[in-house]
Amino acid sequence: MEEVVIKVNGKEIRLKDFPKRVTHNVVVGLVKSLNLEEEPREIVIHVRINQENSGGS
Repeated sequence: MEEVVIKVNGKEIRLKDFPKRVTHNVVVGLVKSLNLEEEPREIVIHVRINQENSGGS
């Protein structure tokens, strides 16, 4: 079974089925398009938002 975990500011966001499936399909599709030497078993993405460029105050 696929597992999708999204954390924002260290807090896990509870995902319903549709956003979980969309996130899984988009990320796996993107990684598979990279033509890696082996099939992905686990994918970890970490995004840090630069406060200067985030559009916030």
